[in-house]
Amino acid sequence: MNDVVNYLLNQLLNLDAPSWVVALVSYTLIATILFLVVPFQMLFLTYYERRTIARMQDRIGPNRVGPEGIFQPIADGVKMFTKEDIVPTAADKWVHLLAPCIVVAPTMFMFAVVPWGPGMTPVDMNVGLLFFFAISSISAVGLMMAGWGSNNKFALLGAMRAVAQMVSYEIPVISSLLAIVLITGSLSIGNIVAHQAGLFVSTSDVASVPDFGLGWFVFTPVGFVAFISFFIASLAEGERTPFDIPEAESEIVAGYMTEYSGMKFGLFYLAQYVLNFLLCAITAILFFGGWQGPGVNWLYSLAISPVNPDGNPLFNLLAGVLGVFYFLLKTYLFFFVMVWLRGAFPRLRVDQLMDFGWKFLIPWTLVNIFSAALWVGFTRWGAEQGFGIAEGLGEWGRWGAAFAITLALNLIAYLILVRINASSRESQYVFDDQAVEVAPSR
Repeated sequence: MNDVVNYLLNQLLNLDAPSWVVALVSYTLIATILFLVVPFQMLFLTYYERRTIARMQDRIGPNRVGPEGIFQPIADGVKMFTKEDIVPTAADKWVHLLAPCIVVAPTMFMFAVVPWGPGMTPVDMNVGLLFFFAISSISAVGLMMAGWGSNNKFALLGAMRAVAQMVSYEIPVISSLLAIVLITGSLSIGNIVAHQAGLFVSTSDVASVPDFGLGWFVFTPVGFVAFISFFIASLAEGERTPFDIPEAESEIVAGYMTEYSGMKFGLFYLAQYVLNFLLCAITAILFFGGWQGPGVNWLYSLAISPVNPDGNPLFNLLAGVLGVFYFLLKTYLFFFVMVWLRGAFPRLRVDQLMDFGWKFLIPWTLVNIFSAALWVGFTRWGAEQGFGIAEGLGEWGRWGAAFAITLALNLIAYLILVRINASSRESQYVFDDQAVEVAPSR
């Protein structure tokens, strides 16, 4: 954006604007676009989910407000703004008020490091990935404040469930990311996207591969295991089915949102959908190349960029449109998977949630970190790093050895963990049966 604004102001319009004016205009445009995109994303996603679930359940879905019910989200928004804000008498008024604000604010900051297309990252930080997930963890404080400030046992129980779930599943999320960080050697989201150029094999692993923007991490055993673990843990982070335990209406009314109404409830709703959109977006970025796809890198090579200041601005537009199309297509595909899971699977119990996270996902992701280290050793290291065994294999031989060994290692770990967890469940069933038999009859 900075390069394009500089071209428009100083070359096309000859305004001779200083660098601080260019930066101010650039960041103002970026902030304005983001603050327009966020609420419209939420409106679209609510309509998209309701219509999709309706089709799955042989219903029509929203169909009264506008053609095919397309204006129903706007009607819902008007209702949220006009509904009465009810605060319980015994609630802590300030904590009750601040909780939804603290939940929403981090989701807005997370957009700052999301790359929408080539050269279209609002803030390209060298620790962007760390920033993204560090900011996202702040919302747990807001959820606990909502439950505690409401002075309601159901709300407090829902908040405690939400915090326990987020803390537990952030470990496999971060462990999955560590495998990708090991392979790329960077915490920059832009560098992670750039690393996925190629054709089913990354050009960073095999330089002779043609660049079609399809060298995604998901095509490797390490990336595939990290993707599966990350996406499952993201469902828990976003409180999506089958992990919607903090808001289990059949058990605790509506969880931490029980005592909220009007626009305060709407802020929780906004934060939840925006967070789910961002989790789908970061999944597409980390494992499916983000904006990478056929033709994008070629178009951007002809555009205005730091390495090509004399490029054609038309190619900035073309590369940006194509990159955003690929990025949103992947993101909405993952959101569809979230909706599909909601329509197909029941909710887990709390003990099942914790068992799956601590006894299966976390050990598997730790094994995958070791697999990522082996991948780096086979594809990058040589005799200087004590890995001379791989030097005589050639690029393709090194990549093939890394693929076979990491695939075998992760598959063995999966089978062992499945067997251990199955034995644990059988033992628990036997213990429960014995407890029932021993219990005195009434």
